[in-house]
Amino acid sequence: MEEWTVMLQDRPIKTFAIEEGGRVTIGRGSEADVVIDNTAISRVHAAIELQNGVYFVTDLKSLNGTMVNGVKITEMVPFSKNDTIDIGKFRLVPTAVAGGAPVISSSVTSMDLDDETVFVTNKKGAAAKQSAPVSAKDGPFLVVLQGDARPSRLSVKGKNSIKIGKDATCEVVIGGWFVAAAQCYIIKRDEKFFIVPQRSWASTRLNGLQIKDERPLHMGDIIEIRSTKLQFG
Repeated sequence: MEEWTVMLQDRPIKTFAIEEGGRVTIGRGSEADVVIDNTAISRVHAAIELQNGVYFVTDLKSLNGTMVNGVKITEMVPFSKNDTIDIGKFRLVPTAVAGGAPVISSSVTSMDLDDETVFVTNKKGAAAKQSAPVSAKDGPFLVVLQGDARPSRLSVKGKNSIKIGKDATCEVVIGGWFVAAAQCYIIKRDEKFFIVPQRSWASTRLNGLQIKDERPLHMGDIIEIRSTKLQFG
């Protein structure tokens, strides 16, 4: 019986085992065997099987797809422990090489309920569309300036949404009392970036001012969540 770990960047999220002849489904819905609470994962995203000592992965018509060695699959594909398996923005690796104990997370947030994330633009969001687009060769980045957050530096390039909060499935995990599982999102729309705060006991601040609705992001902006400060740029 082999153990596997679901990773987000370099962080182990969940571990599961597969027995000979067994089948494990991975998804965001409660009907999945391994539940990963993230909008990049469909309700029932993929299945892993072990048949006669050979592992197989099947994409279950997910929104963001399943990749084997960088190639999106459309049918059941055999794989070995040396292959690279990407499920949405998550990676499946043997637990022996995962490098750390997994964090078990079961929280659900309002923006994780549908297979496709929907962001509602309010009146201020409409005005924000006129902000200048952000561009950088390898960025922009989110950089931790102060406080309890990981990773310390995250590239935003190529991402349409980034989840920030206390939950282990967030791209940026922030510790501290009253921080929400999903404290805020950074989204990309029309080549521009916006911050979308969520309901939380802890306030989300942009350049020192508390925000409760969508705001545009500019290079050098400072995001504050309790004692943690992140710089966008």
